[in-house]
Amino acid sequence: MANNRPWDFDEARAACRKASMAQEKAERTLKQAYVNAAHAQEDYRRGLADKILDLRADGLPATLCQDLAKGSKEVSELRRVWDIAEGTKEAMQQNCWRHTADRKDAQRFADWSQRREMAETGHMEPIG
Repeated sequence: MANNRPWDFDEARAACRKASMAQEKAERTLKQAYVNAAHAQEDYRRGLADKILDLRADGLPATLCQDLAKGSKEVSELRRVWDIAEGTKEAMQQNCWRHTADRKDAQRFADWSQRREMAETGHMEPIG
């Protein structure tokens, strides 16, 4: 259960550090999500191109090859993997924004705690 008292210096420092570390982790995860999405996109585009070339080599009209290639099991699976990677990337972006807001909230509460300590005691030295 949360309490409604101001943080002391050590609590404020710990809360701000925890929020900062969570944001750093979210940013690393986002970076990896971008890498994964790029690899998935590359795999899809190469798979699509290869399938189109195979269909053309089989003598199918060029006007049909792209649609047929996209509908093939292999290429549609690559597209699904890419779509999932893009969704994961977007979710990780939202996660980063949430962690940024959490870090700012922790800093604001630490500032408020410091001001309240000053108002109540007349000094801002760390308690403890």
